[in-house]
Amino acid sequence: MPETPPSTPSDAGRADWLLTGGAIETFDPARPPATAIAIRDGRVLAVGETAELEALAGPGTRRTDLGGRAVLPGFCDTHIHFEKVAHEFGYLQLRDARSVADVLDAVAARAARAAPGEWIRCNGDDAGWHEHNLAERRLPHGDELDAAAGGRPVFLYRRPDHGVLGGAAAERLRELLAGFSAEEWDPATGWLRGPAVRVVNDSLYRPGVHEQEHRLRILCEASRRLLAMGVTGVVDPGLPAAFEPSWELYRQAGERGLIAQRVWLMNRLDWRRPFQEEYERVRATVVPPPAAGGLLRPWAVKLLLDGEFTGAWMRPGEEQGEPGAGARYSEEELRAVLSLCAERGRPLCVHAMGAGAIEAVTRAVRAMRERLTPGQVSIAHAFLIDAPLIRECAELDIRISVQPALAYTYAREMRQAWGPLAGRNNPLATMAALGLRFAGGSDTHPCAPLAGASIAVTRRAWDGSSLGGHEALTPREALAMFTREAGHYTGSGALGTLVPGAPADLAIWARSPLDLAPQEWPGLRPDLVAVAGRAVWAPDEHL
Repeated sequence: MPETPPSTPSDAGRADWLLTGGAIETFDPARPPATAIAIRDGRVLAVGETAELEALAGPGTRRTDLGGRAVLPGFCDTHIHFEKVAHEFGYLQLRDARSVADVLDAVAARAARAAPGEWIRCNGDDAGWHEHNLAERRLPHGDELDAAAGGRPVFLYRRPDHGVLGGAAAERLRELLAGFSAEEWDPATGWLRGPAVRVVNDSLYRPGVHEQEHRLRILCEASRRLLAMGVTGVVDPGLPAAFEPSWELYRQAGERGLIAQRVWLMNRLDWRRPFQEEYERVRATVVPPPAAGGLLRPWAVKLLLDGEFTGAWMRPGEEQGEPGAGARYSEEELRAVLSLCAERGRPLCVHAMGAGAIEAVTRAVRAMRERLTPGQVSIAHAFLIDAPLIRECAELDIRISVQPALAYTYAREMRQAWGPLAGRNNPLATMAALGLRFAGGSDTHPCAPLAGASIAVTRRAWDGSSLGGHEALTPREALAMFTREAGHYTGSGALGTLVPGAPADLAIWARSPLDLAPQEWPGLRPDLVAVAGRAVWAPDEHL
């Protein structure tokens, strides 16, 4: 992309940066693709044909000849646990392991280059490894992990219901493990089962487990890895009861230039603590102003209204167990939090998997509709939403963030938990047809918008099974989830489009993903990424 460097400051009203000779995808249905885009003061100044935008160039304008390359809005992932993912990017990848010995060899190789006392962990949320893929059809034992790791703490997480701890790791977590039942924690094998797996996994992200400089370093690495996917914004649903330390981490990272994305951070209630205690904590939280040049913003309060697959709050007649067993909060508690958000003018994001939980949200919003602003309430996941609930959410302007990667990764767990109802998962095409706007997020690996968008088009799970092809989106609709619809979801106006006045968050691609088969999307990488009109990433690091 040949560039002419600026020689003098731009004239008043002229572009700071002019990109010409390309294919500009605006993701605004009212604006067709163009060949040029002009940027000034971090925002889009104009979009149109190269010849007409030449008039916006002054002697100080930076110019880029795109040479036919495509320009798309930067992607925004509306559900990614940024700090958590920063750790996971560096974990062991065991998807190719076919025996316990393979797993132990990987642990030993990591231990050989790990610092003394450094935790050795693996990524388990990508459907990549499972004991059924191992010749022994079992997880390693804790003593085997100790022998391979040379005394370093090892925790191998294999999806949300199984895991294994080495002895050194168990010693560090002795106090936490003391609260588990014999069914949840077996000291002899080191195996963890059920909800205890998530409790241990979450505990290792708490402040103080890792030194601040280590957290900042891996956050910087994660930021650049996401930039390499074209991700210019992330909505972080937060860690349980950890808003303040997460905010401070992101603030420091932003001030030091270690992260380049826009970040919206939620204040998440910890459902394992007494409701009143968490409610008072959120009430007492002093909401900070935007930081790091306006890229870091405090955003919604987050409430996990139900559990996950087996813990979803189903409607009467849909439950596999006791009615309402999946509810983590009562409707009175939901309304108390909603009332607080209405009083303070804060958005509320509700985790709701099952239709019972979604109904509870719509009832609460309808009852308090006069006190709420449009779009103040959103739902994360909404897996088992049906047509009547879709219409109601559209009428009430309840915004939705869907995570196609969750269905891709947890298709088996979903079918085991919901039986025939699983066929109703993520009814994206129906949602679009009925006028409900929804954004895209990841929540799990593969945490890449192009991968999530590809899943929304192909409707295929990791094992090749169908997720319901009749609910597939078109390629443009799928990419819009991570661009235009993400801007709408966060209430950020024209963010996620390339129209005059929109933030100039963009990615330049050798070929537009829209010109390629969706199956090819996950492997694509941009040639350059810019946030607020400033180039922040390129493959060769020379911007």
